[in-house]
Amino acid sequence: MKITCLLLDDDPLVLDLLQAYVVMTDILDVKAAFTDPLEAHRYLMENQVQVLFSDVTMPHLSGLDLVRSLQQPPLVVLMTAYPQYAMEGFNLDVIDFLLKPISLDRFLRAVNKVAGILRVNTVGSDAQADALTGWGSFFIRTDAQFVRLHYREVLYIEALKDFTKINTSDGRTHLTLVNLKNLEEQLPPGLFIRTHRSYLVNAARIDSVSNLEVKVGGHALPLGQTYRERVTERIVNRSLIRRQN
Repeated sequence: MKITCLLLDDDPLVLDLLQAYVVMTDILDVKAAFTDPLEAHRYLMENQVQVLFSDVTMPHLSGLDLVRSLQQPPLVVLMTAYPQYAMEGFNLDVIDFLLKPISLDRFLRAVNKVAGILRVNTVGSDAQADALTGWGSFFIRTDAQFVRLHYREVLYIEALKDFTKINTSDGRTHLTLVNLKNLEEQLPPGLFIRTHRSYLVNAARIDSVSNLEVKVGGHALPLGQTYRERVTERIVNRSLIRRQN
């Protein structure tokens, strides 16, 4: 089963390049491609795709505003030549952020991340649902063996130079020779959130959030200023019970 997608960029040459990359992936099905963001918006209001590859800076409607305008946006991969948009994009829970000029290798990494979330390549929708609810599992290599960990049992993951230390709810720790950035790219972003350059936290296991730290499973972890707004919006604001006037 292929992943349905929409391509959007106001530069026709970029669209041509993306179309060529799509052919090489063999798992993407382009349902539509637009240079006009308003046309893309109209299409998305009436049709569903699984992933949107969108430029950020476009006339009339930016890629960021397009995503904000959709009540139920698809998975989103943003593309731009301006890295300053990255944090704003990730605050919208985009899956990936590609800097132009986009190389084939970097595009394929984004596609692999999308495929990992949707689980359309190998194990189907049941496994996708398991992953997104925390009941799925993944393997890591530690010492001379492969160890299965369930998403729901992971509290947080800590960077230790080239290693990462995975801390679980039963008090165990697991060291694996994968750096935090690579591990983050391979885990479902709907389950884990970066709270600090050295910490990746299971969002469902966070007990409290303050200006300087998050608490998870009795552990107080630092909350970096760069990540504070995104953590507050995703973890607190979306489920905050407010006083009614």
